[in-house]
Amino acid sequence: MCTFGTSMKLLIYTHKVTQRFSYVMRQVFDRILQVEFETTTKVEDFIKHTGPKITYAKQPLQNEFFIRANDLLFERGINDFHIEMGKWEELPCFFEAGERSNIPFDIFSASFFLLSRYEEYLPHVKDELGRFKPNDSMAFQNGFLQLPLVDLWAFKLLKVLTIRFPDLTYKSREYKFTPIVNVVQSHRYAYARLCAPLGGLLRTC
Repeated sequence: MCTFGTSMKLLIYTHKVTQRFSYVMRQVFDRILQVEFETTTKVEDFIKHTGPKITYAKQPLQNEFFIRANDLLFERGINDFHIEMGKWEELPCFFEAGERSNIPFDIFSASFFLLSRYEEYLPHVKDELGRFKPNDSMAFQNGFLQLPLVDLWAFKLLKVLTIRFPDLTYKSREYKFTPIVNVVQSHRYAYARLCAPLGGLLRTC
C-alpha cells in the first residue's frame, strides 16, 4: 500500500464547493484513481501548498495545473446545453476549456454529465417501457456508447498529472466482472400458462 505525506496530497482549489463538485471529485480521484485529495476555496491555503495541486475555476491563480471550469457543477437544476464534440488526442470529449487550460476540456463537468445521465432528465421520447432510448443518447450518436469514457479520461488525467507531479501517489486498482440479467426477458413467461410457450414453439416449427 502506498503511503501519503501531507505535501504529496493533491489539493484542488475551486471558488465554490457544491454537491455536484464534491460528487465528481470523489468519483474521479477517490473511486477511480484512488488518489488522496483535498479541496479548498481559500487562495492562501492553495498557494502555501507545496505538493501537487489543481485550480478548477475560470482563471488560474498562478502557474499551477489549471482546468478551466464550465458552469455545470456550480448550477442548480437542469439546463439544456449545446454540446460540440472535440478530441483529447484519441478520446472524444466535450465542454471545451480553451487554450489556457492544461487539458482541452472540462473533464469534471463532462464526467458529471455522463455519470448523472444528465440528458435523460431533459425532454425526450421514451421507449415502450418508458425508458430513455440508447440511440437518442449523445454517446450513441457520437460513437462512444461502448467506451468507459469517464474511466479513460480519469486515467489519462492521472498520466498528465504524474508527468507534472512525479511524486503524486495513487493505489493500483482491482477489477471484477458483474454480469447483468435482463429482468424483462427472464420473466417473460412468468405468468403465462404452461401450454402458451409450447404453442408458440409449435407455431414456429
